Amino acid sequence: MKQGKVRQGVYLAAALALTAVTFDHFSSTQGVQAQDIRTPLPLAPSTLAPVSDLQSAVNQTAAIVDGYVKEIQYEYSEQDGPWTRVILSNVRAISGDAPETVEIRHFGGPLPNGGLMVVAELPVFVPDREYIVFLRNTAWNVSPVVGDLAFRVEKVDGGEVLVNSDGQPVTQIGAGGFDFGPALFEAFERAGTAPKAITASLPTIDSKPLDRERFTISLRSALDAQALRVEGTFIEKPAGQFNWRRQLALPSPDAIPPVGVPDSKESEADFSEKIR
Repeated sequence: MKQGKVRQGVYLAAALALTAVTFDHFSSTQGVQAQDIRTPLPLAPSTLAPVSDLQSAVNQTAAIVDGYVKEIQYEYSEQDGPWTRVILSNVRAISGDAPETVEIRHFGGPLPNGGLMVVAELPVFVPDREYIVFLRNTAWNVSPVVGDLAFRVEKVDGGEVLVNSDGQPVTQIGAGGFDFGPALFEAFERAGTAPKAITASLPTIDSKPLDRERFTISLRSALDAQALRVEGTFIEKPAGQFNWRRQLALPSPDAIPPVGVPDSKESEADFSEKIR
């Protein structure tokens, strides 16, 4: 599956195939929930698998839904760490079954010291935007989204496009997965505002980006061509096999360390679990 560029941030690499978690300065609790993962976590035996093509994605998908991000909430506890709750409303199932309201609970979010912990390479959600999301049918510990398959609906030059968290538009869906064009939107800002469109970027794309209607038609055609079926039950809650304190924290090159937090209760990462 052709992926976009890796977003920069602050990384925390996990011992059991958790790619990274980020620490970064966080100045708004109402904005973007920034996460990103391209190598799924094998924390529950025989449940999670890499998302390398359409079949591997669909095998782990209970429903493909279109929904509106009504609210983003943040939670933190010393035991469970930071979590972000993305509330999708007006949910419509493109494939599979789903209720009218869906909660997507990701690991990561604001820390007591003013920093932000983020699991690298999970989807990024923006308030007041519509998304098409692949919801997981397997046990999970970091995110119920399959891979990074959450596409944001945006308007560019008067037309509708679906973009990934890197701002790249979906141009084609096939057996190999999703193809993307050059980025149409700037990178996410740490203040939490929605990404800005890159001026005159649409004409540079060779293939016309897909809007929701063409995305749905192309997706269903690709599923039919491979006799793939979305099925199973959406697993809303984590399996509880993830110890957030035992992850290795690695700062990114552009990380901004939190300041003025001498009384922070944030625990240091346990480096003893690092796999060499």
